Formats: sequence, structure tokens, C-alpha cells
Amino acid sequence: MSQTVLVNKSDFADVAIVESGETALADGEIRLALGACALTANNVSYMATGDRIGYWHYFDPAAYGIELDGFGCMPVWGYACVAQSRCDGIEAGQEIYGFFPITERIDMRPIKTSPHGFTDGAPHRKALHGLYNRYSFTKADPSYAIEKDLHPLLRPLFTTSFLIDDFLAEENYFGAEQVLILSASSKTALGTAFCLTARDGIKITGLTSERNMAFTQSTGFYNEVQSYEALTDLNPDIKTVIVDMSGNAKITARLQDHFEENLKYICKVGLSHWTAGKAEPSPQKTPKAFFFAPNHADRRLQDWGAQGFAQKLGARWIPFLESASQWLKVETYNGAAPMLKAYQQVLSGIAAPETGYLFKL
Repeated sequence: MSQTVLVNKSDFADVAIVESGETALADGEIRLALGACALTANNVSYMATGDRIGYWHYFDPAAYGIELDGFGCMPVWGYACVAQSRCDGIEAGQEIYGFFPITERIDMRPIKTSPHGFTDGAPHRKALHGLYNRYSFTKADPSYAIEKDLHPLLRPLFTTSFLIDDFLAEENYFGAEQVLILSASSKTALGTAFCLTARDGIKITGLTSERNMAFTQSTGFYNEVQSYEALTDLNPDIKTVIVDMSGNAKITARLQDHFEENLKYICKVGLSHWTAGKAEPSPQKTPKAFFFAPNHADRRLQDWGAQGFAQKLGARWIPFLESASQWLKVETYNGAAPMLKAYQQVLSGIAAPETGYLFKL
């Protein structure tokens, strides 16, 4: 029997654990046993945009023989081991890194196999963005040996950070003098601020909760950090672009009123404040758009090629990874019940920003 954790799509706090039997492995398939996976606010954003962007569909329970109306699989990043293989070129015992549901075991149908990894060719995933269907063999990438526990927690988020930084620089910050990052203690925000510090001529400011201010300041990635309660202390005369990791419409409405015509653009990225209510429309017409990192990655892969993209990303990723080893403490949870306690902390927004949660079912 294999356990799978499902989440109510209408109430993320409502979680079910279901058990299912294993069937015979088909020709061309592999069976993966999941190892350490990460829980971050990014997982909540996946669910909050699950229908709009499609994250609920990557691991549709029905495609795996699980039927529970109204529930879906929250995707996570982590490691898995090939427990059984009937696919040429992939052997039992190989370690994989990638995008998974919260389950003990999952069958995949590898296609486009190379020495570096493969794509899951499951029929229900073919129409979805390929970035999340691609899996890496960890032995083929020496970087996985550096702070290995931090990769599930930071690697996918930092890729988004790297792409946000590239997007803003390409747009010349929309004429702004300051990048204001909301939910500044989140891991994607920290990665974005880290990338921005390598560029000259732009002020990096963070907004976070009062309880997370000391930690956010201690990273050294921001020129200024303010709490949400004190956002009116920000200089309204500085031309500003917002990178919104929070999805809190009330906060962005207040910032539009505060900066008025000096607010040049709102880059919407995450939904860490997923329960925040909607705000009244602001009279300010600040340009805004949702930033979907995979689309920007596709364009840069065309511009730079796969090797060029990897080199540019690695030049930022490895220093950030080494930095994170100094300020991020990893806690590991074994079993569904301990994992769900950590999940509720992440979901409620009370998880300490200096702590990263890894789990194994």
C-alpha cells in the first residue's frame, strides 16, 4: 500500500490521507519511491493558482486511480529513488530530482531520456508546461552535492528569482529607482533581492511582517526593510516598481495610494498571503501583470541556449546556495502526521523564515 496526501481545493486546511495498492509496472515505466521533499509558501501559491495556471492537473488523482471529489495533489519539489524500472536506460537505484505529488510511490513513463534526465510522458501531463515535467539525475549535476538538503527548498524558487531579476533589468526597471519586494522574508523574495544586489543603481527595499524584520535585515540583501504597518514611512517620491510575492490586494492598494504616479509597475509573483481579502479598486492605473517564470525561461533558453542558460543561472545560484547555508536551518519530518503539522504552519503563515521544512512520508 502507498500513502498519498490530498488537499481540499476549496479549503487548503482540509487534508486527507488515502491509501492505494500498487499495480504491476507497465513496459516503459519506472516506479519512484519519494525521498526528501520541501514545504514552502511556494506550494501554497501553486494551490492558489491551481486552476488558473494548471498546477492541480500535473498530478490529477484520478490519473493515478485515486477518486476523492474536490481534492487534489499539492505539488512539491524534492528527491526520489528509482525503486523499479522497466524502461531502457534507467536503472533501479538512480536518484531523481524534480516535481512530485506528496505520495510514497509514483509511476512515470520516461520520454526524451538523456544522461541528464528525462521527461514524464504521462498522457494527462502532455498539455502542461514542460518545465514541471522534466526530471534530473542528480549524479549528472555536481551542484547537487553542494548543500544537498537546500536544493528542494531553494532551487526552484531561486530559478524564479533569477528570472524576475532578468526581466526587471531587461525592462530597465520600468524607469524606477527602487524595487520594493513584498513578503520580503520569503525564499523567492530573498533570492530576488540577492540577484538584484549584483546590479548597480537600484535600491532594494523589503516589506515584511514586524516579526520577520530582524531576520530579513540580517541577510544583508536589502538596502531598507519596513514592516507592513509602517509602509507609509517609505519615501513616496522615489520611482518604484513592486515585486509582489504576497498577493495581498489590500497592501498593494495602499502602496498605490502612497506612491501615486511614482509607482511604475507591479510584478505579481506569489500568493503567500492567500487568505487576504480583496481591496477596493484604486483610482491609480499602475501597469501590472502576473509573472509566469516558465514563459520567461522559455524565451531565455531560446536566446542563450540550454548551456548558456545553465551557466548564467549557476553563476548566481551557487553563491546564493552557499549564503543560504549560513541563514537557513533545515528541519526534517518523517511520516504523514509530523509533515502535516509543518504544513499547517506554512499554510497559516507562521513558519519562521529562517527555517526550511523537509519531509519524508
